[in-house]
Amino acid sequence: MQLNFFRALVNVLTLTWNRIRSGFLSHSWLTIFLIVLVTACMFIPEGDLYLRFERDRIIEQGEWWRIVTSVFVHSSWDHYTWNAIVLGASSLVCEQISRRAFVLYLLTMLVANAVFKLFIYDSGHVSLGFSGVASGTFVLLLVLIIGEGVRTRDAWMVVVTAAILAAFSAHEIGFMGQQSGWEMLSGRSIDALPGKKFKPVHILGMCTGLIVGLAYLFATAVHAKADQRKQCSDNPE
Repeated sequence: MQLNFFRALVNVLTLTWNRIRSGFLSHSWLTIFLIVLVTACMFIPEGDLYLRFERDRIIEQGEWWRIVTSVFVHSSWDHYTWNAIVLGASSLVCEQISRRAFVLYLLTMLVANAVFKLFIYDSGHVSLGFSGVASGTFVLLLVLIIGEGVRTRDAWMVVVTAAILAAFSAHEIGFMGQQSGWEMLSGRSIDALPGKKFKPVHILGMCTGLIVGLAYLFATAVHAKADQRKQCSDNPE
């Protein structure tokens, strides 16, 4: 059993780099589209007012587009920059490993996000931003890397990635650190209130990413096992 996490990590990054270098657009078009879309929404005059999630306007005035558009608009350039960094870093690699899992997660999260906000939050709730989706994408990426470690029997890849997942989860829940990632990076708060805040939509994204990732790995393992059995039956000794 290979016990060199860093060598395994280099292998994953090399594979990703080779794919990007050989066909960046073909292997990363979905991530690029999302970044372009999020960026374009920043230049829509008062776009955050017309596209953000407002429960009252959705229910009472039928502005249903807000359910989808709310995740693509941001309240400030700081808010946009942090989400774009997380989106670009996690989604790019996630799409390289498995675009199918990435697409499945995005669709599931958009539905889960809409249902959660419509039925859980009270009247008057307003929200916007891609951070919930990006948090779940990062968890999905970690799950896929853990799956790769299990498949290749690389114990360090599994252990270290699981530790990163545990630390990230603890930070999001509020057990580790009193600052958000953007505050640690830039020294200032995204909104006027400094400090790490518990955000249910982040937890929703993380749970969705975890469930989708585990389901994808399970389905892939079952499919691989079926193919192996078929090959054995087609080529009896």
